[in-house]
Amino acid sequence: MAKVQSIDEANIQQVLRGRTDEFRFLIRRHKADVVAFVGRMIARPEDVEEVVQDTFVAVYRSLASYDKEKASFSTWVSRIAYYTAVHWLRDRREMVYLEDNEALLARVSNEEADRLWEEAPESEAERLDLALLQLKAEERMLVHLFYYEGKSLAEIGYILGAEPGTLATRLCRIRKKLYIIIKGTKK
Repeated sequence: MAKVQSIDEANIQQVLRGRTDEFRFLIRRHKADVVAFVGRMIARPEDVEEVVQDTFVAVYRSLASYDKEKASFSTWVSRIAYYTAVHWLRDRREMVYLEDNEALLARVSNEEADRLWEEAPESEAERLDLALLQLKAEERMLVHLFYYEGKSLAEIGYILGAEPGTLATRLCRIRKKLYIIIKGTKK
């Protein structure tokens, strides 16, 4: 990882010095990750490609503001991809999701919600995947980054622009929502 980071930093310096053709190497190295990242928020492949292109345009325009002390280049690119995808979804009013129902969420204990996630048998995996689709794109991304990629709340906070404590609270609410979706509302 450190080798990729130093290669990225060398390419960034070249681009900033006017060798804009060096940017293609950054795209090549990070495109697959950005496609996968955006694909978790946007369903149609042609739309994913559009958002990925928009992401790299934004990366190029903002390259001078990249600060390696705040985040790795790939994390910084993920942050730009996240905001690009969210704006794309909002512009198209495609953010349809399960609304929070405070009374319903209050009926599910933290322990029940945690057990569902931690002890989900293989037979529940498909139901969990379907339940994730009923969450907001931002919630799906938080779940993916935390549970599937194993990123820390601090790193996720940087990508999503939120405090780690806020993200921990959101994860708790998301687990409850998933419990409700999978187990039903008859508590």
